[in-house]
Formats: sequence, structure tokens, C-alpha cells
Amino acid sequence: MELSENVKESTASPDSAAHPIRKRMLSVSAATFLSRITGFVRDMLIAYGFGTGEMSDLFYIGYRIPNMLRELFAEGTLSSAFIPELTRTLKEDGEERASRLMTAVSLLLCLILLVILVAGEVLAPVLFRILAPGYASSPDTRGVGVALIRLMFPFLLFISFSALAMGALNVQGRFFIPALSPVFFSAGLIVGVFFPSSLTGGHPVYGLALGVLLGGLLQWVVQWGPLGKGRIHFLPSLGMREAWKDAGARKVLRLLLPSIGGLWVTQGNLLIATFFGSLMLSGTISALYYAMRLVQFPLGLIGAAIATVLLPVLSRQRLESGGAEQSIQTLAEAYRLSLFFMLPATAGLVALGDPLIKLLFEHGSFAARSTVMTREALWGYALGLWSFSGVRILVRVYYAHQDTRFPVWAAFWGLLTNLALSAALYRSIGILALAAGISVGSLVNQTIIFAGLKKYLTKTPWEIFGNTLPVLGASAVLYAGVRLSWQGIASAFPPKGSLWLAGEILPVIFVGLGLYLGITSLIGIREGVSLVREIRKIGKRKSS
Repeated sequence: MELSENVKESTASPDSAAHPIRKRMLSVSAATFLSRITGFVRDMLIAYGFGTGEMSDLFYIGYRIPNMLRELFAEGTLSSAFIPELTRTLKEDGEERASRLMTAVSLLLCLILLVILVAGEVLAPVLFRILAPGYASSPDTRGVGVALIRLMFPFLLFISFSALAMGALNVQGRFFIPALSPVFFSAGLIVGVFFPSSLTGGHPVYGLALGVLLGGLLQWVVQWGPLGKGRIHFLPSLGMREAWKDAGARKVLRLLLPSIGGLWVTQGNLLIATFFGSLMLSGTISALYYAMRLVQFPLGLIGAAIATVLLPVLSRQRLESGGAEQSIQTLAEAYRLSLFFMLPATAGLVALGDPLIKLLFEHGSFAARSTVMTREALWGYALGLWSFSGVRILVRVYYAHQDTRFPVWAAFWGLLTNLALSAALYRSIGILALAAGISVGSLVNQTIIFAGLKKYLTKTPWEIFGNTLPVLGASAVLYAGVRLSWQGIASAFPPKGSLWLAGEILPVIFVGLGLYLGITSLIGIREGVSLVREIRKIGKRKSS
């Protein structure tokens, strides 16, 4: 089925079975919106209490490895190996065989993760020296940093089983609960913010680490409950020996191995930023984190939602007659939809970066200096926003064909590009070099992934860029309108507090949205026309 049907046919009911991709993407986006809002509340509380100081940096250094694994699994690396095989098994062999596959993968993965967990606990001092050489020279900061890594490393277990549950639920067409589960992770961290420091040796940052564990546990449990009521469920009678003999489970692990081996490639960009950030001003690592959080809002709301729904669809189309042509149409609509949202999001973040950072984070320990650093990092990240989303979408073609090797190879060249730019420029342009290096590396990664699509789609799908130029032009108008509007309002009515600032930012955002939607619908961009039509229908329903 074409994704275009889900965008164009605005007259259909949101619950219509004729539009499963659109319905599911909206469901995922709604859940992701809630999780992002909860995440911002979490980050605002952390920023208020810790700012961008030494303790904040140490927390994010210690959090880097489990968070890197969380982002890895959220982007579907585990699911990319698991979902296509589970989809095939469910379709060809039935529910009982699919449940056996899920159980076997869970048992074998548990064994592997326990080995990794023990190694991580033992090698924590080495990991800290590699990640943050700038902080490793001080015994005090080194001690706190190593303790934080050890405290948070077990998070790997919870998030891995959470990813398996997400994959099994997605195969059954259930997307809302998996997309909502990060809300519970954020809730755990919020509890950690208020954890009494008297119980953590006087270091409040240890409370945050315990909150990470609590959040991971909650995110896992909230998905395994619904999973037990579905067609695919855990079989407690299956033993480890039977799991090892399961051919499907071994196949999933074989597909997963290149991804695990490429872990330091696909997520190594963040490690590079952490490494060089530890050699710069105190607070650099924290500022990079807060800037990425702003970028991840539209990325998770749109890019990740599209990619999440896309993989099961492409996996099914691969098994059907004429699947290559269907996949091209689906991919083109998904990518164009991503561009329609990501390019204006880039323009908006660059135009309103400074007031947004002040509104969300500049409270308590988060000072004006922190805002300046975060704004520079945001500029570098925002330029790569469309590419971050594009990589997530294009790589689904490879995962649907159970090819996990080529994406790692493509990501490796992106990593080398980032490393070269960061090493060459971090002394001269500072934090901007670290963020921009990741964006340029993502562009290189996406270019290589796009060039290789012909292997599975019979031709190079140039049609995915069909709306790029008009959307880019409309985004430029949005930037100019937002920038001029903000400068006019802020100069005429200087903000006098958070509520005042929010009251000035909101109308500027609506001005930008109005300009963008008006232009894209006027010049006939399909996504813009459809969205404006949908807004009008909602307005008519409310007025009737």
C-alpha cells in the first residue's frame, strides 16, 4: 500500500482500516509527543538542579553508554534484526512458532547481555578514561564518573528486553504502547531528581543514576504486560538448550552481530563529541546533550514515528509479488513526508533557538553561559536534522531485507568524517565543531545508504526528493518570518519572566506555521494541501 494514500486522503476517518500506515504513524506520533513533553520536563528539572557544571557533565558521561544503547535500540537496530524474521515466522508458521522464536531470542539475548554487563562493570575505569580523558586526571571526578557508569550499566538489560517487546508488539500492529513507554523512563528519572542525597553519600547525581535504572525497569514492564495478552507471547516452558537449537533465533543473532559490532560506529559520533567535549570548557558535554534534546523533539515526533511504522510494512512488501515497486512508492512517500516536516523544523530551531533554550532550561543552575553554549551546539545539530531523519527512513529498506552489514559500513564513513572535522576544528570554533561534525557525518552516511538502495529496489529511487526544492523555499520564508517577528516582539516588549517569554514565543511559532502551511498549500505541495484540508475539516466539525 502506498503511503501517499495516508497523506492525501484526508476525508478518511482516522480509524479507517484503509489507511493503516497513516493511522499507525499518527498513533506513534501522539505517543511520542507525550514522551517528548515528559522528557522535556525531566530535562528541565535536571538543568535546574545541575546546570552545565562538572557534576552534570559527569552524569552525562556516565549515562553516555546506556543512553547510547537506548538510542540504538529505539532506532531499531535490535528490532531491525528481529522484526523481519518474526514477521516471516508469524506469516508462514503461525502464532505458536512466532512465540517460540521470541522466547528463544529473549533467552539467548539474556545470556549475552549478562556477559556484557559483567565486562562493563569490571572495565568501568577504562571506559571512563576513554570517554572523558579531560576528567580522568582528577581522582575526585574519576571516582564519581566510574561509579556512575557502574550504577547505570544494568540499564542495558531493561532496554534490550523492552526493545524485544516493542518488536513483537509492532509485528502485531500495536504501536501506541511501545511509543508511549519512554514516558515511564522519564518518570523514573524525575523520581531520581528528588532522590534524597543523604541516601547517596551526599552526591545528588547518584540519585539520577538510580532514576535511570528505575525508568528502564518501568519502560520494560509497561510493554511486557500487553505482550502477554497478544498473539505472540513468552513461553516459560522453553529452556536455554531448546533456545540455542532454534534456527530462527540463531538467525536473528547472526543478523544482530554486525549491528553490535557496528555499535561504536552508528553511535560513535556521540562518543567523539564526549571525548573532545571533555577537553574543552566545563559544561560542554551537558550543553551538547540539551541541544540534542531540542533536535530530538521533531526527530522523534516525525522521523522516528515514520521509521517505526515503515519497517513492518517494508518487511511484508518484500514477501509479496511486485514488492520492489511497492517499496519504492512507500519509501518515496515516507521520505517526502519527513522532508516536509524536518526542513521547516530546522528553520524554526535556528530562528528561535536562543529564546527556546532560555524558556526551557535557563533556570536555577543553568546560567546565561549555559544558554550560549547550548545555542551554538543547536545550530550545528539543526543543520543535520533532515539527514538524521533521512538515515532512519532509508536504512529500513536494508533492515527489511535483513541486511545489517551495509548500514554499518555506511555509518563508518560518516563516523570518520565526523572525527576528522571535530579533531580539526574543535580548538578554533569550539562546541559548534562537535555538533556540526555529527551533522556532516550523517549527510555522508545518508549519501552512501541512498546510493546502495538500487540493490533491493531495482533502481535508484530519485523520486524521494520530489518535493525538496519547494519545501526548502517555503522553509526559508518560514525562517525569515519567524526571525523578523521575534526580533520585533522582543525589542518592543522585552521578556520579563518565563510566562512572558512563553507568551511571546507562541504567537511567533504560529506565524511561522501559518506562513509555511499557506505557502506549501498555495504552490500545491501535496503534504501541505492535505494538512490544510485536514485542519479545515477539524474546524468545521468543531463549529457544527
